[in-house]
Amino acid sequence: MYAFTSRTKMEADIKNGRYLEYGEYEGNLYGLKIDSIHEVVEAGRVCILDANLQSLKVLRTSEFLPYVVFLQSPDFEVLKAMNHSAVEAGVVTKALTDEELQRTCDESAKIKAAFGHFFDLTIINENLDETYRTVKAALETVSKNPQWVPVTWVF
Repeated sequence: MYAFTSRTKMEADIKNGRYLEYGEYEGNLYGLKIDSIHEVVEAGRVCILDANLQSLKVLRTSEFLPYVVFLQSPDFEVLKAMNHSAVEAGVVTKALTDEELQRTCDESAKIKAAFGHFFDLTIINENLDETYRTVKAALETVSKNPQWVPVTWVF
């Protein structure tokens, strides 16, 4: 959902810590307002975010009680085969270079090493259909069953 506001208002809200994350693209500000997350949860729905890694430090608190899923890159050869299949199927129009594919694998490994302690579930994304089923099953489990949280979140 998008909400439009004046630049002045958004800059004031950013200064007052009302955004989980924000950025600027082609002269326009954009961001994810913390109140928007609360509104989704208060409506009894599950809020799914594709958040910046730095935002995990803010999200992983008792205020949000997140369940963090990391979709890890598969090995280089698997990723290359997936990209080739996507090009053949017409899902993507451009094959990635070996350098781009290797960079994806390397960045995935760096993310796991640096932020792995924030992840509740890591899925190696070797098959899009299977990854989807695994994420969906995890969300169903989390929404129905209590999850472990640090004791500091409770007391």
